[in-house]
Amino acid sequence: MNTKTAILLSFALLISTTMSSPAFSADKKAMAQAAIDKAETSRQHAASVQGEWRDTGKIIKKAKAAMKEGQFDKATKLARKAERQGSFGYEQAISQQTQKDLTTPSYLSAGGVSGSVVVGKGYITPSLKGLDVVHHGKTVTISRETDKQARIPSVFTHTARACPPFCVQPITVAKGVGTIGELEVLEYLKRSSHGDHGVLVVDSRTPEWVQQGTIPGSVSIPWNKISVDTQGTFAVASETKILDDILSKDFGVRIADGKRDFRNAKTLVMFCNGSWCPQSSTNIQTLIKLGYPAYKLKWYRGGMQSWLSVGLTVVKP
Repeated sequence: MNTKTAILLSFALLISTTMSSPAFSADKKAMAQAAIDKAETSRQHAASVQGEWRDTGKIIKKAKAAMKEGQFDKATKLARKAERQGSFGYEQAISQQTQKDLTTPSYLSAGGVSGSVVVGKGYITPSLKGLDVVHHGKTVTISRETDKQARIPSVFTHTARACPPFCVQPITVAKGVGTIGELEVLEYLKRSSHGDHGVLVVDSRTPEWVQQGTIPGSVSIPWNKISVDTQGTFAVASETKILDDILSKDFGVRIADGKRDFRNAKTLVMFCNGSWCPQSSTNIQTLIKLGYPAYKLKWYRGGMQSWLSVGLTVVKP
């Protein structure tokens, strides 16, 4: 037996001994139990809004069965699948409920047609005149512009924009990320302003743009505070710290021992200036590269240009 073979055999024996040790098994068991507990919490969260998937409970039962049989890796894998289902089910149910609240005309409610309905000026949909949201601690009502002389600000009327950087963005920014419009943005604003701390609407533009007006209820986080290079890292350590501060303090990502845990991360709705603006789409691609769940990312592709074009309220800092 040559030296190289002997070293490999010794290494393999060391790994085998370590993996079969009581301490290693205890760690695996603890990890599996923690995953099952989180899956059950996620399932209950979804059930509270009637968003539980049919097989989530069954998957948790399978995870518990695998746990009893000592198959800790299998139990962990199943539990994490169930946890993801719970998170997605909750998000899906809330989205459907609030979308119905925003878009269903009152005269098409369960009672059927109740007579003619006169929709006033400034209505967003036939059943929605305005939406109260919280912006920097103050209540702001989002409604439609009623002044017939109002026009889109001149900065958004230009059509000649150099590419790059102002290239037309695709309708799908990344696999699994939902592209949304104004009514969907309103539903997320409603959720965040009415106590759902798991949602955040993010204005990805730089401060000089935000100064000209932003969507009420959104939070300004400039895109260049999140963007990384093509390798997915920052060249300067201080920039990594800024990113991690945003992830933990604003986005709900848990960071411990240099590792990022995205399981309790917030659902982010990101926007910038419009379909020709790459700032928010760049951030979304960066976050996915870092491990952010795609289903927790929503992209308002139309951005400020579309928001203004339909006459919705803006606020200035």
